[in-house]
Amino acid sequence: MLNALEEAFLAEGFRHLTIGDMAALARTSRRTIYQLGQSKDEVVVGVVDRYFNSMGKEALRRAHDTANVHDQIEAYLSASVERNRRASRQFVHDVENYLPTSHVYDRHQEIAIRELETIVRKAMERGEVTGGSPALWAEMLGAVIRHLRDPDVLDRVGATRSDALELFGRFCRRGLA
Repeated sequence: MLNALEEAFLAEGFRHLTIGDMAALARTSRRTIYQLGQSKDEVVVGVVDRYFNSMGKEALRRAHDTANVHDQIEAYLSASVERNRRASRQFVHDVENYLPTSHVYDRHQEIAIRELETIVRKAMERGEVTGGSPALWAEMLGAVIRHLRDPDVLDRVGATRSDALELFGRFCRRGLA
């Protein structure tokens, strides 16, 4: 049921959906949908939080499967690249323009920035990165990632969020050397 809701949200957004619509999309009852939350808002926030949480877990798994900082950052960002390829413009718009889901996204982004800081800190300990501090590197990476969330920026440069993150991952691979 959660997978079906996530896929539906990714494909067409969620702001326009009613609990009845969600029940139909998940092929279940309204009562079952209400077991996920006491209101439409709670259901939406739960599904969006689950989406970003699974993205973060996949990013960590990928980063831990690589050896050097360049590959780790590129691998970490690749989880977001792949997930965002499935996200429609409407989903992105709904997440960004609905305060509860925007806050969920912000929280997950802060977690991602702290994870990137940990990756850079370990790389500094191994001598792979010199100069600056892990927190500074992470904040610079985070600033770019936050900027790439802005649909106006992406429209202006003619890129999708996935395209921008993929290019940024390749830039990080070379830029931290």
